[in-house]
Amino acid sequence: MPLTFPSHLAPALALKMWRPRWFDGVALCTGAVAPDVAYLTSGPVGSSFPDTHAWPALLWWCLPVALAYAAAFRIGADSIAAHLPGDRRFGWRRHGSLARWPHRWWITVSSALVGAASHLGWDRLTHTDDWLRTLFGIRWSAVTDVAWWSVSDLTSTAVGAVAAVVLTARLGRRGSPAAAPDLARRPGLFWGVTAVIGVVGLAVVPLLPGASVLAATVVRLLHVAGLALLAGGLAVRFGTSVPASHAR
Repeated sequence: MPLTFPSHLAPALALKMWRPRWFDGVALCTGAVAPDVAYLTSGPVGSSFPDTHAWPALLWWCLPVALAYAAAFRIGADSIAAHLPGDRRFGWRRHGSLARWPHRWWITVSSALVGAASHLGWDRLTHTDDWLRTLFGIRWSAVTDVAWWSVSDLTSTAVGAVAAVVLTARLGRRGSPAAAPDLARRPGLFWGVTAVIGVVGLAVVPLLPGASVLAATVVRLLHVAGLALLAGGLAVRFGTSVPASHAR
């Protein structure tokens, strides 16, 4: 499968750049990763959860997961953004306060569904060569012994990752420095907590059921990174008692 992060975010970021008022960017992105969250439950022989990459799963799995992840992201996003490197290139703080919900509920819900649909559609294109036969009359298996998915997954992962980085930088440059929240920065506390949670998570992941399943391990490692950053952001947010304007 194409890499959950950052590759699967590319379509979501492109849509947000195309029509920023039409979409909730956070919900688009959490929707784009929602189908793969089920890999957290993988057992020794693979997924122990119903298929979350089927179209009906958009409603019973992807939507609630995307909304829950969007809420969790917004809790610590501002504090995390204030400590991420590369602000000049990516403009993390130019996005304004990500903690608020700036869109109507139906925009957030539809964005989550569109983001998840982009994931499922992308996976369909990379897992089957039927569309090559339909559009171009090319039968992949007849001209090469290499499985189509092994080529398409790697290629689209690389292209999607590059596109996601470029789009992130462009979206950051579109923002306004005046919109940046006035937050205290405590790099020592933030990165200290992040490192501790990260190390604990890295030690636990190999011990979990299904650790030999590559997709499950990758998704779990991404969650470790996300939880570590969230813990660091919350530590700064709730551990700072002085106003940001007076913090050194």
